[in-house]
Amino acid sequence: MTSIEHALLGINGVVAGGLDRRHGWQLAALAGAAAVVPDWDGLTILFGADLFADAHRVWGHNIIACAAIGVVLGAADYCLDLTTRAARWFARILPVAIAAEPISSRRTRSWREGAIWVFVAVAAAASHLVADLLFSGTATLSDWHLKLLWPLSDRGWIYPMVPWGDPGATVVMVAGMLAMAQSPSRRQLIAALTLAAVTLYILIRGLVA
Repeated sequence: MTSIEHALLGINGVVAGGLDRRHGWQLAALAGAAAVVPDWDGLTILFGADLFADAHRVWGHNIIACAAIGVVLGAADYCLDLTTRAARWFARILPVAIAAEPISSRRTRSWREGAIWVFVAVAAAASHLVADLLFSGTATLSDWHLKLLWPLSDRGWIYPMVPWGDPGATVVMVAGMLAMAQSPSRRQLIAALTLAAVTLYILIRGLVA
């Protein structure tokens, strides 16, 4: 999966659970960001191919890193309202209007809601690991194992069911996003169907591979 698919996976998870209705669109935006963040270790390519080969799918792609990233990102977004600030910034710089009304901050604050923010961020980051376990390898490229217990263990895991670059899941999720844009009132059902369709697609591709 690319960063776009990872983000859509996180967003669909929140919308399918109806959490955006109860807690605001900011929670879905947080899930999209948290689902992408484990790929930070890919930035090591800037320091050479050797470091990239050693660090990518290791430093950020393990249970400890994803849990830490989720806790920090979820708490920071809840306390500082980072998604709302980012939305306002984009609204100022984009040449077209993206909202009919001013973008308002969240009004409620509680420990319970803060815990939900952290839980969603951790779950979204973990979804990145699940996706990378299932999407791997091509006819010419070998599977890239994930060291889920790093730095405690160097053991690698991989369960390849869909090859890298396969467009099927991408098409399904993009179609789901377009359908939600057309029918916002039905977005929870559409998101749930999108996740179900992606899951079914992965199973079918794994069986016929």
